[in-house]
Amino acid sequence: MIKKSMTIALKGGLEARPIAELVQVASRYDSRVYIELGTKRVNAKSIMGMMSLELDNGDQMLVSADGDDEEKAISDIEQFVTTGQSR
Repeated sequence: MIKKSMTIALKGGLEARPIAELVQVASRYDSRVYIELGTKRVNAKSIMGMMSLELDNGDQMLVSADGDDEEKAISDIEQFVTTGQSR
């Protein structure tokens, strides 16, 4: 299992469209991927769970991944939340 703290650097934060894209990025991987903000922990592959976090630009979140492709999952999620681009 890998855990990494990330700061969201998307101008508009994570509204509906970027959240849908982030869920797609996380869903590419077999690993279990979770995002934590404060006391909330949600499955990064769940659009409803991700919407409940109400993430905004500058928010610090903890991303954890557990599985065979965990390193790649963490790397791609970090790239998305910092640049808005996925691989």
